[in-house]
Amino acid sequence: MFVTKPKDGREEGTVKISCTTEIQAVFILSSTVIFFCGFLILFISRFISRNFKKWKKNKGIFLEFNSDNMIHKHSRSLTFRGHFHNRIEMLLSAQTLVGRVLVILFFVLSIGSLIIYFINSTDPVRSCSSYRDKTIPIDLTFNAFLSFYFGLRFLAADDKVKFWLEMNSIVDIFTIPPTFISYYLKSNWLGLRFLRALRLLELPQILQILRAISTSNSVKFCKLLSIVLSTWLTASGFIHLVENSGDPWLKGRNSQNISYFESIYLVMATMSTVGFGDVVPRTYLGRIFIIVFTLGSLVLFANYIPEMVELFANQKKYTSPYQVVKGKKFIVVCGNITVDSVTAFLRNFLRHKSGEINIEIVFLGEVLPSLELETIFKCHMAYTTFVSGSALKWEDLRRVAVDSAEACLIIANPLCSDSHAEDSSNIMRVLSIKNYYPNTRVIIQILQSHNKAFLPKIPSWNWNTGDNIICFAELKLGFIAQGCLVPGLCTFLTSLFVEQNKKICPHEPWQKLFCKGLKNKILTQRLSNDFAGMSFPDACQLCFTKMRLMLIAIEYKSACHDYCGLILNPPAQVKLRKNTLGFFIAESAKDKRTDKAKYEFRNHIVACIFGDAHSTLMGLRNFVMPLRASSYTRQELKDIVFVGSLDYLQREWRFIRNFPQIYILPGSALYSVDLHAVNIEECSMCAVLSSSCKSPSSPTLVDTEPIMATLNIGSLRISCLAQTPSGPQFARGFSSSPRKSKYRRIPILTELKNPSNIHFIEQLSGMEGNFPGTNLHLSTSFATGTVFSGSFLDSLLATAFYNYHVVELLQMLVTGGMSFQLEQHLDKEKLFGLNIGCSTMLHGKMRCKLGLLSLNQTILSAIQPRKTFGQIFCGSLNDLGVLCLGLYRMIDKEEHNPEHKREVCWFVITRPDNEFTLLPSDLVFCAIPCSTSCYKKDSSSSAACEIINIMPLKENMVTDVNPDQTPLVDQARESVSQLPYRPVPLLEPKPIPATDSKRAMLTLGSKYSCHHHCTHPGETVEENGKESMEETTVEDAYAFHN
Repeated sequence: MFVTKPKDGREEGTVKISCTTEIQAVFILSSTVIFFCGFLILFISRFISRNFKKWKKNKGIFLEFNSDNMIHKHSRSLTFRGHFHNRIEMLLSAQTLVGRVLVILFFVLSIGSLIIYFINSTDPVRSCSSYRDKTIPIDLTFNAFLSFYFGLRFLAADDKVKFWLEMNSIVDIFTIPPTFISYYLKSNWLGLRFLRALRLLELPQILQILRAISTSNSVKFCKLLSIVLSTWLTASGFIHLVENSGDPWLKGRNSQNISYFESIYLVMATMSTVGFGDVVPRTYLGRIFIIVFTLGSLVLFANYIPEMVELFANQKKYTSPYQVVKGKKFIVVCGNITVDSVTAFLRNFLRHKSGEINIEIVFLGEVLPSLELETIFKCHMAYTTFVSGSALKWEDLRRVAVDSAEACLIIANPLCSDSHAEDSSNIMRVLSIKNYYPNTRVIIQILQSHNKAFLPKIPSWNWNTGDNIICFAELKLGFIAQGCLVPGLCTFLTSLFVEQNKKICPHEPWQKLFCKGLKNKILTQRLSNDFAGMSFPDACQLCFTKMRLMLIAIEYKSACHDYCGLILNPPAQVKLRKNTLGFFIAESAKDKRTDKAKYEFRNHIVACIFGDAHSTLMGLRNFVMPLRASSYTRQELKDIVFVGSLDYLQREWRFIRNFPQIYILPGSALYSVDLHAVNIEECSMCAVLSSSCKSPSSPTLVDTEPIMATLNIGSLRISCLAQTPSGPQFARGFSSSPRKSKYRRIPILTELKNPSNIHFIEQLSGMEGNFPGTNLHLSTSFATGTVFSGSFLDSLLATAFYNYHVVELLQMLVTGGMSFQLEQHLDKEKLFGLNIGCSTMLHGKMRCKLGLLSLNQTILSAIQPRKTFGQIFCGSLNDLGVLCLGLYRMIDKEEHNPEHKREVCWFVITRPDNEFTLLPSDLVFCAIPCSTSCYKKDSSSSAACEIINIMPLKENMVTDVNPDQTPLVDQARESVSQLPYRPVPLLEPKPIPATDSKRAMLTLGSKYSCHHHCTHPGETVEENGKESMEETTVEDAYAFHN
């Protein structure tokens, strides 16, 4: 050891002493011995304590010496230790003011000790500072407090061994003891004091205690920054130590003089994977460390640094408030802000030409946008702005200036696993927006129909100012239900709302006609006062012949009540008033199981359901209601058979049990035997519905079960010798095919959640001439009316903003005439006991039903001449009061049906021109008044139209029951008795072979359908057979109409 004096006189009291290897070993070994000895003592103590407790328990020593006095002393000791332990834990967790001061003071002193290390690192590493250096007493004082804090943490630890091995404990063990060794040796060495840099990992906790950071982004940024800094400084300290000391086995001969700053430079060059080479490690320890550190720094630098930059940049980019420009309109969009939802919304909202768009879209997202979403915003940067925040916070609503927005649109996630939770969160967003600014116009997407009832209860909700609800379940199932009654109607209605921006070149004649029809959209316009006093047929005929506009509905204001609603094709008694709002179709400005022999289903509707006991309810009530609308007579009602899991259908039953002619078949559409059990060969339509199940890993897999069921149904070859279903509105038109094929296909209407999955079932369209590479609404399956996708409902959000009357019309079309205003009006009449005669007349006699009529075998055959669409339009309107809307035309070309292997296909033509030539096989989409009969008034036609679902139980059916089949009957009864609220009608199965056991059916009727006999648990079939033969009263027959 030798002494060196400073060259100048500024540090007269500082004396540098050369540290030999023995002195350096003392500093390092002191911490190493304490660490291993402490760990060994704690481990042995735990081992002895556990074994001693087991020994006492086995020998009973505890009970032998357990006197009352000892118990009292032991309990007092435990109480004292418990209070002391809890008090220390509260101090260390910063729950009290003293605890917060203690934690902050510990962090500050640790950083102060690290700063002293930085100051001392300017001296040579192989030299020791004497106690004349003023920083040494200060560092000793700091470490005295740190040792006290270490003792508190040790006492508060439940697991002492685990505490001893924690990183913070290791840092204290290797930094505090050398300080006290230096007091004994009267000299200090740098040693491992650089480990104090690891204390920077506690920086986020300290800033949170001081409330300097509060947001999740700031906390995340601070954590990333502390990890990078602590790793950087600790690695630099290690390189500084080993490079200046050299390898121990070479006695320091390969050492080099390198400053701490140069070590920081070397570590940064290594972390960034640059490696300039001007400063390199020479020792073997340094090089080995750099090899290991490089591998770790690749992960550290490649992940943490870009994430920090992104957080720092986006925090300013997406948290700044939206700047409102005077005179410029904007809307706020919140809710489910994802790549798919934003893409669909922008595609429909920005459908006009660029010069016609004067509304900016402000997206309020709760999470920062991904790179893909950022790219979408950049592509539409002229119209879009993203602000990070939540609609549930007033501060974020203030930043997007909701009070100045034209409207606030809330997007729902239809693919979520819990639709009720999704609706609840969106309803809370509406409540937050309305509480912040009650006059904000809100348009919300709702998944489940029963959740709509909560929104009108908000005091500031106002239908008249444009507040609107787009219910996915109600509209989606309503569309499919209408498509079951009228084939192709889904395509007809959907094409009125879907905008096609993609240019296509149709090749086939039918494709050209279909694409031309896609140009027609629903438009609204106030009628001129010159129309005042005219009847609707006169005004409709004038608009169609002179203006080439198809007037289909008007906004009607009741004279006896303050009710205001829409009427589709009102009768001639309704006169138009001044300033009447009209709805036009015109080109847009832009260019259960039973024996088949016992219960015969014909002309019925089969709905295939996929769900289980845990699936979210899709709301089958919305599917049934349009099919049981009061605009249809009892003879026009079709049997509805649901095929699906009994566990799921039991949960839906409580909502549909009051409707007549409803049946349930526990089974699956994936099995042909279940399909034959419901006599699918004679059905008028088979609807395949998607269930609200958990989201799969791939969007393509969301439609797996509907696609497989569609392929299964489409593969069924039905002989044309079998009877074809005949419906009161359309079936006869199908039977008038100019040529006959050996087999025919079952009419299918499939729901797809993901429109891109259309190519999986496109082959079932029966056509080779498909649109290559086009989307759902330009596919052959969509053109022929066999596919529907709820993605169409995404466009309604933008449509409701531009014209909310259009959504009201759509609501009336797909739900059988029920609207938000009518619901409020009926509730008001019921509440105040008003006379409901006016509303009954308005929505009973004046309501219309949608149908598909043949030109030859229906009332349209009386129209002469009828060579063009204009002639049939005017003639049916004048003579019958029937409004013709479009055509359903047969694709009749030999090259598309070689060797008659497939049945001919049909496609939709929306609003043909006045001079459009008709074909004898054409079917016409019509709005038919309730009181109008669809067919010629002859005996044969009327008889064919009567569909009466009265099936008395014959005696021979009872006597044929085989005793061997009793377990099957009992099992069916047991499963039915589990249905909620009331017993379910059950038909006894006939004896059937074991291979045909799938044909036993559960029949679910209505309390209004007295012709459905009921077999309650414990009753006999003969007793209920008598009831089933009783005559149905008039009151029961029409109870469901009111």
